Amino acid sequence: MRAYVSIAHLTSNHSIYTRYCTIQCRFFLLILLNPKQNGLQRLVLLLVFLCLSGTLSAQQRPQYSQYMMNQYLINPAVAGTSDYYDVRMGHRSQWVNLQGAPSGIAPQTSYVTGHFHLGQHIGPNRGRHRNEKQWHHGIGAQVIYDKTGPTSRTSAYGTYTHNLYLTKKLKISVGASIGFQQFRVDGSQLTTSDGVTGAQGVMQAWVPDMNFGYWLYHPRYYFGASINQIFQNKLKFADYTGNNKLNNHYFITGGYLFGMHTNLHIIPSFLIKYVSPAPMSFDINCKVRYQDQVWAGISYRKDDALVFLAGVTIKRLVDIGYSYDYGISDVSKLSSGSHEVMIGVRFAPKAFIMSPSDFW
Repeated sequence: MRAYVSIAHLTSNHSIYTRYCTIQCRFFLLILLNPKQNGLQRLVLLLVFLCLSGTLSAQQRPQYSQYMMNQYLINPAVAGTSDYYDVRMGHRSQWVNLQGAPSGIAPQTSYVTGHFHLGQHIGPNRGRHRNEKQWHHGIGAQVIYDKTGPTSRTSAYGTYTHNLYLTKKLKISVGASIGFQQFRVDGSQLTTSDGVTGAQGVMQAWVPDMNFGYWLYHPRYYFGASINQIFQNKLKFADYTGNNKLNNHYFITGGYLFGMHTNLHIIPSFLIKYVSPAPMSFDINCKVRYQDQVWAGISYRKDDALVFLAGVTIKRLVDIGYSYDYGISDVSKLSSGSHEVMIGVRFAPKAFIMSPSDFW
């Protein structure tokens, strides 16, 4: 459902494929935002472009800037890698005040995630499990709601991971998330040329889904890879058919911590994103943290945005983060930017929180 808002930042301006995608993107936006179009015409255009998105293979997953503070959003193997019970929620408003757009057309994404470990004790029981030094399990769950105008997507997953200790400090986690995605087109938000609102009703499609990944983690660094939408389901809206397949999305990420035993930590990181046949995209990030309490960072998202991030950690139990995307793509320049907030809570005795994931 997000195809038309994602093509611009996933493709290179120097390829024939990109020029074709950009033309499709602009054509769709011009028609969708045209006040002369009636509701039925807009609904048909949404469905037609949904089919085109399967052919053009633009990014079909929500965009995040705060993923550095919640890697579980893009890699299921992160579940259970912390020595505390991690609950996080966030909201992203993309392309705020998009010029010429009706109210509510810009993408909005909200999520709640939670994960924790099994077979690994924290607090006073640390080290008492006979296998704790060799392996432990992790479980988690997440719910994501993504809305763009009259279209929306709700995703829900449950996660299991198995964490192995390669050395005393180096561990690897392998995990999978299984759940579903619901796609919905709300005709009640559309008005026909004769002034009738909601005549088209609501159309929706449900599909099962699965994500898989691995995560290598150490107090000084991490590296992970994941694949989303493994089943590559096709969406079916009533009698409507087309090449509207959900494509595999690939993510590779890594980071390193400098100044581990000082008050000032510098953490460069990267994220590589790929969905065929669009060109590969990437983020380059740098985060600076002082005394485990305050942090700030900057990120460059290829051909899309410069992202400015900041946050605080309160008594190592509560994380609060904010990011602002300054758009550099053609579509992003038409808005006043994108905002994202994240709040996380760590449920564990603060004296025993020692997870390397603190530096994410």
